[in-house]
Amino acid sequence: MISFHNRTDQDELMDDFSITDQTLTDALEQLRTVNQFLGGYATTMSVLAPWLRSQSSRSVRILDLGTGIGDFPEYIVRWVHQRHLPIGLEVVGIDANPFTVSYAQQALERRLPPELRPQIKLEVADALDLPYSEGSFDVVICAMFLHHFGEDRAVRIVRSMARVAKWGILINDLHRHPLAYYGIYSLSRLFRASTMVQHDGPISVLRGFRRGELAQIAQKAALTDPKISWHFPFRWCLTTLKS
Repeated sequence: MISFHNRTDQDELMDDFSITDQTLTDALEQLRTVNQFLGGYATTMSVLAPWLRSQSSRSVRILDLGTGIGDFPEYIVRWVHQRHLPIGLEVVGIDANPFTVSYAQQALERRLPPELRPQIKLEVADALDLPYSEGSFDVVICAMFLHHFGEDRAVRIVRSMARVAKWGILINDLHRHPLAYYGIYSLSRLFRASTMVQHDGPISVLRGFRRGELAQIAQKAALTDPKISWHFPFRWCLTTLKS
């Protein structure tokens, strides 16, 4: 019997760094589609877009934790470019898996036009031990990443995010709910997603959050005036960023 009362500690295949074949690369590519159609980009941009519009004629640095294939940095850079916003943008994406970072760099070289590629830097780094000084980024974001960690480590990550962010942080993650679980279970099989997505998608929901759990993480991380909002379909946004 599946329980949604407490977060599961069941492992996801994506957390196994020994997997460096098509099992991983297929999943990384397909997560771009998941983020496009299941609220990943929309949830993050609901907060980040108004802030970016307010930053006229200045340089902006954003750090993306657990960047995976680098699709969030890509989306943000394209979004700013398409709207001709007068800001100098740099997005740094980090991931602890060296293979993932290498694959993401190759993927961005293929997908991005030459004029946008210099705006994104990808680095191998551990979110639990961020190698950056206090306030070295304007905004620090993570999307579908925090649920990979138990509460104690999640608190450490959120506290580190706040340390290196000058203006605020933005966390986009999953709402642990039966409809979300059975929805991704069914969709991943209906559309013949990769074996890793079929395995990890439902587990990610079971590792996801209820509002009170995110509020407790924010409190333990000593965030200043955090806001938690729900977004369709079954996403939470925890942020300290203000327009």
